[in-house]
Amino acid sequence: MACLASLPGVRMVGVCDLSRVLAESAVDRFGVENWFTDHKQMLREARPDVVHITTPPASHFRLAQDCLNAGAHVFLEKPATVHFAEFNALKALAEEKGKRLIEDYNYLFNEPVRRLLDQVSAGELGEVVHVEVHLCLNILDKDYPAMDPNIHNPVLDLTGGVIADFLPHLASLAYFFCGPVRSVRTLWDKRTLSSPLPYDELRAVLRGARATAELVFSAHSQPDAFRLTVFGSLGRATADIFENRLTKAAQRDVPKPLIPLFNALEEAKIIRRSAWQLLWRKLSGGPGAYEGLWLLIQRVYESIAAETASPISPEDIFEVNRLIDEIKKEGNRV
Repeated sequence: MACLASLPGVRMVGVCDLSRVLAESAVDRFGVENWFTDHKQMLREARPDVVHITTPPASHFRLAQDCLNAGAHVFLEKPATVHFAEFNALKALAEEKGKRLIEDYNYLFNEPVRRLLDQVSAGELGEVVHVEVHLCLNILDKDYPAMDPNIHNPVLDLTGGVIADFLPHLASLAYFFCGPVRSVRTLWDKRTLSSPLPYDELRAVLRGARATAELVFSAHSQPDAFRLTVFGSLGRATADIFENRLTKAAQRDVPKPLIPLFNALEEAKIIRRSAWQLLWRKLSGGPGAYEGLWLLIQRVYESIAAETASPISPEDIFEVNRLIDEIKKEGNRV
């Protein structure tokens, strides 16, 4: 809502929550025109052009159906649906109604990832050979919402538990560099047996149409990190998403023994500069690590207004969800 409030030509005509207090609070804080506790009433009275569904995953399918049938474009928080068949049904309905169905792959639009995509498109890394996506996040911390013993968190009901809630981020980053999935092998693990989580570690190796990839989620490796590395025939580059920097190791026109030295010097310069920039970002406010979400929402609204192609195509969203389904199938076989 903070992003929407900043977009020219966009009015927030309604917010809906089962909690009247939360709905009223959003109206006061973000300047929304009206609040509702019944989404069907909101659809009838506010008649929105776009609806953002930010509820727990199990409710996405039903709510998105109602929104599409009411003539609204739908922006879904990840994961789009609990089951792949539900996503396919929504995709078909969106096509039938002529409406957009967007899933939030916000990290694709963070600056380091955008720059890395541009480098690959320009051939600076040569042919992409392999991709690694590593997310280390301490979801076992006692303050993490899913660890609260007094409140059942809806993500625990997903196949894969909390890890499944992050799979769209891992899968989308891999897909846009590797292409559609051809085969998948996974290792789902639970190292902390006393936790309520079904799994706290994931390793997935996949073969895509253009390259192979490794996806890693770890609740035990610390400190927190989120990194995307692309290995190419002419070089490799790493987008550090949490620390907002892109580093590159390239072939250079110097004697071969000196290539690591020049690459290390360049990387050190980038890390030093990004450390100060990261401090400034934290002190100055703004979207921070969610800068990609703001840019994605902006581009979605611009494409709707101009009737141009969506920044993420329906085919891309389908392929990401198909990859997620394959990863979860492998987990079910463990």
